Amino acid sequence: MTSVGDRIDAYCLKCKMVLAHVVLFKVNGQVNRVQCKTCGAEHKYRPPAGRETKTPRLASPRKVAASKKPLADGKKVADLAIRWGEKSRTLSADAPVRNYSMKEIYRVGEVIHHPTFGVGFVEKIASDKSFYALFCDSVKLLGMNVG
Repeated sequence: MTSVGDRIDAYCLKCKMVLAHVVLFKVNGQVNRVQCKTCGAEHKYRPPAGRETKTPRLASPRKVAASKKPLADGKKVADLAIRWGEKSRTLSADAPVRNYSMKEIYRVGEVIHHPTFGVGFVEKIASDKSFYALFCDSVKLLGMNVG
């Protein structure tokens, strides 16, 4: 199973071919976003032809509403939003906010700014190449110390 920071083959829309990519982050255990090692473009993971993922692409609104399950650590999405709100309100005006980069190393308690997810808080270090960050609506597994 691949983890954040690993190399994976994926279809690149910019290069228009299957090339080596680096896994940027995963959502619910599935590779979600990758970066092409050839052109540097970041995009949604598109598996090579013949290796489609087994997760359905679209779910009906009824199923989505019924599947509000607690996250892995037992927290619900609403609880995450409350926790993120509390952290952002108690953040001092002079607190350093680092722009997210996969090449950097992060520590628990640091504040980051992700280009897609916005302001987040480093919650837990998963490995030497990944960490969990709390954003306003979810906890994401992000890569670090890559390349």
